[in-house]
Amino acid sequence: MSAVLMPLKLKKDPWYKEPWLLLVAGGPAIVVCASIYTGIVAMRGSDKVVAEDYYKQGLMVNKDIQRDARAKELQLAASVALDLTAGRMKIHLTGTEALPDTVQLSLANAVAGASSVNEVIHRLQMRQVTPGNYEGDLKLLSNLASSSVKLFHVKIETSNWRLTGDWFEPEQRAVQLNAAK
Repeated sequence: MSAVLMPLKLKKDPWYKEPWLLLVAGGPAIVVCASIYTGIVAMRGSDKVVAEDYYKQGLMVNKDIQRDARAKELQLAASVALDLTAGRMKIHLTGTEALPDTVQLSLANAVAGASSVNEVIHRLQMRQVTPGNYEGDLKLLSNLASSSVKLFHVKIETSNWRLTGDWFEPEQRAVQLNAAK
């Protein structure tokens, strides 16, 4: 009878084999591991959100707006063509006032690297050969003729005005740039 009244001793598992331990500590452990993994991914593939010269770029916004307005005032229009056989870049520029002797042509495109995407800017000084017609030597641009780039952001500019636009398939066709309406 004494055996009936005595409570039975329950067999206790070691603490690390308890199922409640997995439920209580497992969730936070998974969250910690996932956050460490997310941190590593973020550090390896992080992009710079703010440019190093952000202040100068901010100051240039007003100047760029004024140059765009001046191009509209002069009713500027341009046609840019790539002549690979002659190794020349050609621009035909029209406007209401006298055109400068030289203009700067900038071609920007994105290039994917191993861990980031960088913007590559090709600049070429274009000289006027006949009134309204400008030419520049492609040899002065680094590997532009041999690249297979399908899209460029184009800028034709002087200190007073600028024309901008996007140029799809530069080897196939010319691009028309007009001052913003």
